[in-house]
Amino acid sequence: MISRTTNPNNASYPSYGGRGITVCDRWRAFPAFYTDMEPTYRDGLSIDRIDNNGGYEPSNCRWATPREQARNKRTNRYIEWRGEARVLADWVDRTGISESTIRRRLERGWSVERALTAPPRYGRDQKAR
Repeated sequence: MISRTTNPNNASYPSYGGRGITVCDRWRAFPAFYTDMEPTYRDGLSIDRIDNNGGYEPSNCRWATPREQARNKRTNRYIEWRGEARVLADWVDRTGISESTIRRRLERGWSVERALTAPPRYGRDQKAR
């Protein structure tokens, strides 16, 4: 966390420190980080910034599963449907339609409503359940 936000030689620096992501002063000492974050830690989780444009600080960090982490990337595509904005992966889970089918439909100019509700034409387009 500290290296990728402060060390230009770190391979991840361009995606963190290089775009202004910082670690709060308090967390530069591990005991303070531990005091703040240990109570909510569980095996299998990793540190996640709630707001990807914000820094590492108590009010912006949580422990998250790999699935939660994947849905909280700045490169994710958000789609608004029926008043809800969610990442594409969430709509795949909800509709059972594969990600590639939804993407292809939207690229072809389908409305979000139609892309998320029209049944796939072929069994291979359905997400395995």
